[in-house]
Amino acid sequence: MSQATDSRILAGVALGLSQVVVGALLVAAGVGMWLSADDGVGTRRALVAAAAVCAGLALVAGPWWWRLSHDLATERRERIRVQERDEVAAHIHDSVLQTLTLIQRNCADPKAVATLARQQERELRTWIYGGEAPPEESLAAALQRMSDEVEDLHVVKVETVTVGDCPVDQRLIALVQSSREALANAARHSGATSVDAYVEVEPDRVTVYVRDRGCGFDPDTVPRDRRGISESIMRRMNRYGGKAAIRSTPGEGTEVELVMPR
Repeated sequence: MSQATDSRILAGVALGLSQVVVGALLVAAGVGMWLSADDGVGTRRALVAAAAVCAGLALVAGPWWWRLSHDLATERRERIRVQERDEVAAHIHDSVLQTLTLIQRNCADPKAVATLARQQERELRTWIYGGEAPPEESLAAALQRMSDEVEDLHVVKVETVTVGDCPVDQRLIALVQSSREALANAARHSGATSVDAYVEVEPDRVTVYVRDRGCGFDPDTVPRDRRGISESIMRRMNRYGGKAAIRSTPGEGTEVELVMPR
């Protein structure tokens, strides 16, 4: 640590101590004036005593209050940065990385590769410049559009049944994104020829069930570096106040339950 840094630290400590000492003296003086005042002094001395007490308290508590406010603002900015970073990471996993995997699998088919690249380009442009879904789009329309995308990308039949409907907001957009990841996981890994999605819209919440009758798996054996379940489903739902549950048994298929409060 440099000598200049040491000097600045010592100066800051000295300033803080001096503020505390002066503030304590003002408080003590004000209290003393208040206690020593008699009936003949009038209100002027009482006002001076009150002002001294207030000034002393401000000097003593002011630096602590400023540090507390600064720390809270710093913590809030950091929390927002972490949330934004998680959103970007989840979206890249859901879209770009999955498309690159499909391009690798179809590298012998130039037409399929070109189609996948165009689809990914359109999706990225929409996400960067236009948001995840049109503001006027309903939940049922957003889910159907998402199901069609998964069906086209992975060539697996997706059956979607929706009971009820409502406008989309940020929470429900996150629900749609998590549902898309659950459908994509089923299409890629289950080995099933079709995947079912059942959506129920209630006054206080929306529930989505994604089911397949594929090979199933043991959720406890999923590697921690597999971000599809942990980031794109679990943490995304948690960030918006929802919850996710995955039930699967090897050989018996998989069910993903997503619940988002409205």
